[in-house]
Amino acid sequence: MPHRRLTVSFGLSLLCRSMHGLSAFPSSNARAFLEVVRSNNDAASSAKNARRFVVGGEVVGRVLEKSVNVLSRHLDVFSVSDDAVTLRAEAGASSRERTTSISRVINSLRAEGTVPMLNGWRDEQFAIRHSFFSPTLFTVERAAAGLFGCPAYGVFVVGYVADDASTGIPSRVWVGRRSPTKQTWPGLLDCLAAGGMAAGSMPLEAARKEAAEEAGISDDLASNIRPSGGVCYTGLDETGWALKRDVLYTFDLRCPADFVPVCTDGEVASFECMPVDDLVRLILRHANDEVQFKPNVAVVFIDFLMRHGFVSPDEDGYLELLAELRGAECR
Repeated sequence: MPHRRLTVSFGLSLLCRSMHGLSAFPSSNARAFLEVVRSNNDAASSAKNARRFVVGGEVVGRVLEKSVNVLSRHLDVFSVSDDAVTLRAEAGASSRERTTSISRVINSLRAEGTVPMLNGWRDEQFAIRHSFFSPTLFTVERAAAGLFGCPAYGVFVVGYVADDASTGIPSRVWVGRRSPTKQTWPGLLDCLAAGGMAAGSMPLEAARKEAAEEAGISDDLASNIRPSGGVCYTGLDETGWALKRDVLYTFDLRCPADFVPVCTDGEVASFECMPVDDLVRLILRHANDEVQFKPNVAVVFIDFLMRHGFVSPDEDGYLELLAELRGAECR
């Protein structure tokens, strides 16, 4: 049956209609997709050369030189050597004591106004830990977490419609546009719902919470959110101050044909439900810097396309793409 388009947006419809006259997109997209994924997973060498961040004798992160310079002004909390930034024993041995010591440093840096990433202050605590199920070593304001280059966790929900109920194959995908007033990546393209995981959150709970907050998804529909795997990478944040060693839990949500998301918390300006081939064209244009997704969102969509068979295993680059989507250690 022909594709139907449901639109609650400005700009995206016009963009997709302008491309609608194109014939089929290129017969092989794996290589183009691979470049998109690699561009987001671009800080492996920076991480390798960064100084180790050590807490309680355990290496839990990597600190870039800019961050070393500001943390080294607080030698009552950190000791700094040629190859490491170490949280001093005097800063506390318990999670609460460490959190208190580090919060003093972060609040001081914020007051100075010299660390641009702190302009995105969220009043949300992230857990710093060696791996997801490891004990929390301390918590820190979300905007500051990247200073320490520790693993960070998030959830991404891809909403789609399957016009052919018998196959369940996605035919249309919901794409959002971030609010122009967002602290990070304003105005860029996004998925149906996503967010970082605050301290104490679990993935499925967080996915349902973000779906309700960002897209007005009811509890009944959210019960259909299904885990689909994950992607991980090491990149730089948009300010260049922090390593993003991100592990993203991914989820799929098959939406009813008449479902329309509602921008409830102001973080998304608009949504559009577009045919999968239009999504592919947008990602290919993103690869050429003509259209911009939030970088890790393009990666999540590429993973979605691979999982649902829109990238052929016969294509050159398929296995490299598969490996690059898990380009950093997931733990």
